[in-house]
Amino acid sequence: MKEFILNALEEIQNGYTLCGVVDRRARVYPLGSDTKVISTLFEIVVRQAVASYAKHSGLELIEPTKQNHYPDFTLMKNVKDQQKIAIDVKTTYKKKGTRRFGYTLGSYTSYIRPETASKNIVFPYDQYAEHWVIGFIYKRFEGKRDTTGLIFSFDSLNEIPIPFDDAEVFIQEKWRIAGDRAGSGNTANIGSISGTIDDFRSGNGVFQTEQEFLEYWRGCKRTA
Repeated sequence: MKEFILNALEEIQNGYTLCGVVDRRARVYPLGSDTKVISTLFEIVVRQAVASYAKHSGLELIEPTKQNHYPDFTLMKNVKDQQKIAIDVKTTYKKKGTRRFGYTLGSYTSYIRPETASKNIVFPYDQYAEHWVIGFIYKRFEGKRDTTGLIFSFDSLNEIPIPFDDAEVFIQEKWRIAGDRAGSGNTANIGSISGTIDDFRSGNGVFQTEQEFLEYWRGCKRTA
């Protein structure tokens, strides 16, 4: 799975050129530089790659029907499958002066705990055998690239500014990139390691096994 999806996502690292949203009158609206917009773009691209893998492997692809439900994608043989695969997409941008970055990896007070295994998750946690993260880190263009109010035609696609560059991607099991600190201030989110893209690709987390990861975060109490 890992190599299949990475190969499908190879174009992103080689100058991905998705540049806007098209309406039925063939007008192209530029993406803009909002981080949520760019994150959604990466999720759309990942959806195609995961769907391709699902078709190749004879699996069903399920997405959440409710907001804020984990994971972004579920791969399974059927609804009774007890070996489902969870795939979550994480995105952040490169910060000046450092090659290190991190993510939040989901709540530690909801579905990972046996007593709330069905909370904010598509299927109960114990029905998932694998938990994967597809992570992106990209460079934001600096300076003014304001496209507010601009609409382009198909004839001028090359003129549309793309709000990011130098995107890199990794795929890794969640527990292998998890840290031992909360990831977002006062919220009860698992924090990833703070590392380079190579650390994430290699899975240089702080836990030796997935069970150790679960025992640690299931035992954490929210401090705020």
